[in-house]
Amino acid sequence: MASTTTNKKEIVDFLWDWAGNSDWAKLLVHKVVSTESGLQPTDREEVFKYFLYAIGLEKGLSFLTIEKPSYSPTSKKIELFALSEVTGVNKLAKGQTLAFAPNLTVLYGENGTGKTGYGRILKTLGFSYDQNNTILTNIFGAAESQSAKIDYKANGTSETFAWTGKNKNNDLASISVFNNNCVQISLDGSRQLIVSPIGFHLFNLVSTELGALDVLLQNKKSEYPVLISWIENLNENTPQHLFINNLSKDSNEQKLIELSTFGDEQEKELSVKEIELSNLNKALLQNEIRSLNYQITELNTITKKVDQAELVLNTDAWSKLIMINKSITELEKNTQKCISEIALLKGIEFYETNEFKTFLNSAEAYIKKIEKPDYPQKEDVCIYCRQSLEGDAKELLENYRRLLNDKTEETLAKLKKSKQDLLDSVNGIDAALKLNQPSFGSDEKENPIQPDELKTYNENLSLLIKTFISGVVLEESAHKFKYDDFKDSISNKKEQLQDFLTTKNELLDNIEAKETELKKFISELKDQKYLSVRVEEIRIVIGNHKMLSILNKKANSFSTNSISRKTSQAREELVSQDFNHLFQQELKALSKSGLPIELSFGTDRGKTKLSHKISNHQLLEILSEGEQKSIALAEFLTELQLDNIKAPVIFDDPVNSLDHKIIDSFAKRVIRLSEQRQVVIFTHSVLLFNSLLYLSTQPSFRQFKYKFYNSQKEYDFVGVISDAEEEKNKVTQNIKKINALINNKPKDRSEIDVAKEGFGELRSAIELCIEHEIFNGTIQRYQKHVSLGKFIQVNTDGLGKHKDTLNDMYERCCGYINAHSNPVPACNDPSIEDLKADFEEFKKIRLEFVN
Repeated sequence: MASTTTNKKEIVDFLWDWAGNSDWAKLLVHKVVSTESGLQPTDREEVFKYFLYAIGLEKGLSFLTIEKPSYSPTSKKIELFALSEVTGVNKLAKGQTLAFAPNLTVLYGENGTGKTGYGRILKTLGFSYDQNNTILTNIFGAAESQSAKIDYKANGTSETFAWTGKNKNNDLASISVFNNNCVQISLDGSRQLIVSPIGFHLFNLVSTELGALDVLLQNKKSEYPVLISWIENLNENTPQHLFINNLSKDSNEQKLIELSTFGDEQEKELSVKEIELSNLNKALLQNEIRSLNYQITELNTITKKVDQAELVLNTDAWSKLIMINKSITELEKNTQKCISEIALLKGIEFYETNEFKTFLNSAEAYIKKIEKPDYPQKEDVCIYCRQSLEGDAKELLENYRRLLNDKTEETLAKLKKSKQDLLDSVNGIDAALKLNQPSFGSDEKENPIQPDELKTYNENLSLLIKTFISGVVLEESAHKFKYDDFKDSISNKKEQLQDFLTTKNELLDNIEAKETELKKFISELKDQKYLSVRVEEIRIVIGNHKMLSILNKKANSFSTNSISRKTSQAREELVSQDFNHLFQQELKALSKSGLPIELSFGTDRGKTKLSHKISNHQLLEILSEGEQKSIALAEFLTELQLDNIKAPVIFDDPVNSLDHKIIDSFAKRVIRLSEQRQVVIFTHSVLLFNSLLYLSTQPSFRQFKYKFYNSQKEYDFVGVISDAEEEKNKVTQNIKKINALINNKPKDRSEIDVAKEGFGELRSAIELCIEHEIFNGTIQRYQKHVSLGKFIQVNTDGLGKHKDTLNDMYERCCGYINAHSNPVPACNDPSIEDLKADFEEFKKIRLEFVN
């Protein structure tokens, strides 16, 4: 909203200082001050063109001669006339009209009677600390579109605004609203002022325009794209790739030509290099090297097997076998000769049979078992027939035992075992060697060739092994097998394969280097060819880099930091002292001048921010709810004085948590405020309502125009408005409600429920009748004075006549409802007839005091 209050020093002076010697900034200030609003797109484009002109990116503009503009705050008065035709807002009843008094309008209602619904409509159109403007339809009924009619005057001209729930009105945007939520928002840390100090909205406008100009700057920069989308098509780290990747305003034209020239000569060279690269078969070399390694490994394995055969089957083994055979033969002859001599001498038959040998061995084993190593002795008997041993028999046994216990047999057994071990080791020699790798080539079936040397080796060795294993080796048999001949042939082949392997490895090493070299060369040629058809595009991008460099150097031209600093300077000189003074006056008016509140101001993007503390503590941390409400009201009232637009101010339940003294002080303050601007109050506080009603009749405030309303609930709807020309809580209000309940009983409620509500209204009517009519208002609730003049007019005869009847009726009412007084024990459930009877009796009694 535009500001209207005059200052001691011109706001424009600060803005002009900010503009300095910049023509575009002066043009901006001039346009903002002239219109007091955001610039039109064409005007903003003009300012931006002069910015470009200043940095050499725009030509053909005329020279500017701009004088410092003058500034006269806008004067405006908004006055609400009526709010009507409301639909779709909470549970507000239709057909209601809230007419506003020129000075003060008060709408009283208990909780849930709809008064805040009317306030929400006005709040969506105006401004407030509380930015939540959500308005729900009747959630208990069918959804309806929201609408309302608002009649008002702007500078004396009658206007009508059709509200649809979302649309705004520039005139009504000046309405200010204070509700309970504003307390927390107002005092929580720091916040922006909701009313811009007089002329300070110009700083905010300039700041906003700087943001819009920065958007234009970003859009202008976007006209100079520098992104090369096809850079990924280039080969990594080629000179062309590096050049494109590092394009800048300093990129060299000569270098570009050097890297992008591509003709027939380069095309031919590229073709040659590609063919050369294709002829390098790295995979084939790697396979050949792998095969050679397998072949050499296999030949090494065969050589080891030949060495193992030579270690087992050699001249020494041959000689050993011959020696073992001789020894076995000699021992077997000696053993057989001794036995035969003894047998012939003693005339023993069949001594050469196995049975005889078994017989002797068994007897010897038995003698050892009975542990008679010296058997036979003189007294021993024969171990078979148990007869006494004669001289020849004893001698024969001694000879047998001597031969059987001789070591010849043991030695013979060992020799036989040694021979068998030797034969087994020879038998384990591999004489079927075979090549699985093509070391000597492959046949027509791709099978590895087995060389003649290998075949001969296998055949000769097999024959030699067979001869050796037969065990019959003559001494003159010579071991003539030559292992070295075969090993030499294998060794020669290994050397040949190793030479091949070395050659292949060297070739592979060279091919990788060559391949790398060729690929690098080919990549550069391909990138050179790729760039050759994009030279003009690259030139454009280099040009764009040059333009962006100029724009980026001036990227801070539209920063709001400088205007914020200038705002802070202006605020310190023009606002802070006046705000503090006005704030202290408002605190005094609300009886809170003793609070040592420290105010401080800041700036955020051209907007003034306010913070407040007491001894470095946040106010919400240390003050009571009533003190918080008082300070928030004082700040709100102070801010209203910063702007000279005379627009309505709305208070929605402004005195919650305030004591009766502050409520009276607030009532006086808003009546004084209504002299400057229209005031509308929505409240459920009887204290505030009565205080305002009372003050409206006092000489100091009688000249102002007031309207007092009551908002009530009727059945399923709220916001039913009625006049409250006299003090709230008059008997006539209760009488109207009772008549409505008796004559128009709701169909969806039981008779008992309706009757109980009626007796509740009758109870209130009795109380108010006694207060206002029987005692003639001598003493009134919520009022400070006692009227002795009214006391002498009390109808004492009627009081004595009807006091008992009224007391009985009152106690019956208390028995039917949940009241705060001390009721008698509950009666039976009431009926409408019961209500009618007591109501008619009450009206008769009342007539004696009101006529």
